[in-house]
Amino acid sequence: MRQQDKTTHQPVIIAGMHRSGTSLTAAILKKAGVNVGNELLGANTGNPQGHFEDKDFLSLHQEILISQGLSAEGWTTLGNVDVPQQFWAQAMALCDRRTHEFDLWGWKEPRTTLFLEFWAGLLPDAQFVFPYRVPWEVIDSLFVRGDPAFPHNPHFAAEVWIAYNQAILNFCQRHPNQTFLFNCDVLKTDEHQWLNCVAEKFQRPLATPTETVFQAGVMHAQVSNTHRPALLARHCPQALEVYQALETQAELPSQSPPLDITVLTAAADHPDWVLQDWFTASHAQGIAAKMEPMQVELQKIHAELHKAQIELQQTQAQLMQAQTQADHWQATTRAMAANRLWQLRNAWVGV
Repeated sequence: MRQQDKTTHQPVIIAGMHRSGTSLTAAILKKAGVNVGNELLGANTGNPQGHFEDKDFLSLHQEILISQGLSAEGWTTLGNVDVPQQFWAQAMALCDRRTHEFDLWGWKEPRTTLFLEFWAGLLPDAQFVFPYRVPWEVIDSLFVRGDPAFPHNPHFAAEVWIAYNQAILNFCQRHPNQTFLFNCDVLKTDEHQWLNCVAEKFQRPLATPTETVFQAGVMHAQVSNTHRPALLARHCPQALEVYQALETQAELPSQSPPLDITVLTAAADHPDWVLQDWFTASHAQGIAAKMEPMQVELQKIHAELHKAQIELQQTQAQLMQAQTQADHWQATTRAMAANRLWQLRNAWVGV
């Protein structure tokens, strides 16, 4: 890579814990003129607007994780994952291609958080954008999405959140001029102001999108109004400590009032809330028991409907066969009527 390219075409790298607003951040930067890749991971129920993840960087990170015996999804409590030397040339070649294709480029991929020091060493002038989100909303989003890593160990979700965000904190402290740390909630209120702050710090020519990218309802925050933040404060206080450290260090912290861990911890001991999950689980079991006969009846209806569909298909096939035979005899009759010998035969019969 030429020295000029190293100083003028370094990427804007978007990283952070999964479900923390990295997709929204990448979507806004893409609208502002940052090319985040030609082949991007598509949309799904968890990201209806798309993931905005460059498939090449995603595949590279997954290969590295698998080579280290780790989950390809990036579910680990390691703050930093070593990159074996056999992947260095592949990573450099990938960056060289992007550098020669685009003047303003970057990528978004949450697993990048596990390789921050590697990428900082490979791309010494790269600039990093880190959104973060309150831990209970991230954990709730992971549970709702149904990631298979957490059903048998729900506490693991909090541990992963801590590992990712502690790695971001450490990296920002070591590279303050190359990082932009912010609470993803600010994107819900003023995308343009956020873009101006990023452009000003990194001295990047970012365009101002004409349309707002954020859509209300995409980032659910209902869990914030429940007892679960208090339970998290009681049983996983380190997550609250890391979140407060993020708020302290961020260029753009949350605009909401600061958390009072003492109040949250005291609230977690309220008897109504202590039994709330017990009630919710038992109530759900009761509803499931009431629905079981309905599900059995519904299965019977589906079976009968399937049988009726088969019979209908058989009847349609018989009708098509009968129609084919009728068409054949009609064609035969027309051919016979048009035949000269057949006409003479009919005339002779008439005589």
